[in-house]
Amino acid sequence: MTRDRPLIMLATDSAVPSGVGEHMLTLATTLSSSHDIALVFPSNNDAARFISRGSEAGFEIIALDDAFAKWLKARRPAILHVHAGIGWEGHELVEAGWNAGIPTVRTEHLPYLLTDTKQKSRHRLGASLAETLVVVSDAAAESYRAEGFNRIVTIRNGIDAPVGRRTRVEMRAALSLPSEARVAITVARFTAQKGHDCLLRAAAEVSRQMPHLVFLLVGDGPDRQAMQTLAASLDLSNVAFIGERLDVPDLLCAADLFVLPSLFEGLPLVVLEAMALALPVVATRVGGTVEALGTNHPFLVPAADPSRLAAAIVTALADEAASRVVGIEGRKRFEKRFTAARMGQETASLYRATNERTCLA
Repeated sequence: MTRDRPLIMLATDSAVPSGVGEHMLTLATTLSSSHDIALVFPSNNDAARFISRGSEAGFEIIALDDAFAKWLKARRPAILHVHAGIGWEGHELVEAGWNAGIPTVRTEHLPYLLTDTKQKSRHRLGASLAETLVVVSDAAAESYRAEGFNRIVTIRNGIDAPVGRRTRVEMRAALSLPSEARVAITVARFTAQKGHDCLLRAAAEVSRQMPHLVFLLVGDGPDRQAMQTLAASLDLSNVAFIGERLDVPDLLCAADLFVLPSLFEGLPLVVLEAMALALPVVATRVGGTVEALGTNHPFLVPAADPSRLAAAIVTALADEAASRVVGIEGRKRFEKRFTAARMGQETASLYRATNERTCLA
């Protein structure tokens, strides 16, 4: 039996989906005009908000539990698309697809980072069962090819342009920001990957030159308490830890600069959000971040270098006119290269090619 609208299952076993969950919801929305979509998430608190949003959008929600393999064989989606937040995730999902005879695609949302021998062997076996390995940036593709992987396709991340609900003035008032304050914002989960320690040390240097600069740190995670302790030890009274927020577009509109000091990235969605809003970005010269902003972006710095990061923040904020131009160019680059529609079209083309190839096999 064939379906007029192919059923696509987007699945993750990531315990903390964060960016992976956002990507899956965006992809589901873009594909839904021509495909039926089912979303698979673990049943835990960190996945609950994605389950809720997916359900509200009208997508079928499947709990990742012991009955998943049985459900997969019964429903037989046209494609099982597994999303791995990091290399040790997603293997059981791919194996379930392979055992059920379902064409399976695996997306890696980060570059190849595995060093443990057992994890590397497990990953290689799991990846071999997928029809295609999708990566979200050319830099990530290079890291996988260096490990001997083939059948790699790059589909760069894309997003819908974020829309705020409050004006810049309203949001700054809600945050109790002084009228003279300049605002640098970072939106990232508090893990070692994101480089918050480097940012805080840079903030200490910048604050001596720009006493009215406020740093807003949005997000949560296992390293948050340690970073709050570090901020206190550096006497950073101008750094606000404001936790996870549902109004990130409003917060970005209230800011003068976005900063992402990551040690590594796949292709960060929040950088695309800042670009879409014409917010200037200071970031580390790593992986897909460079692909998002462009190799000639003026505010790229080496990772783990607080002094270089501080200098870039000062430069970006000191010349408002030049930074405004950088922000506008970022928005143009987003509109040309990183829309959700483009990502959806490329993914749908991959699904068609995958189904055609498996039908001929």
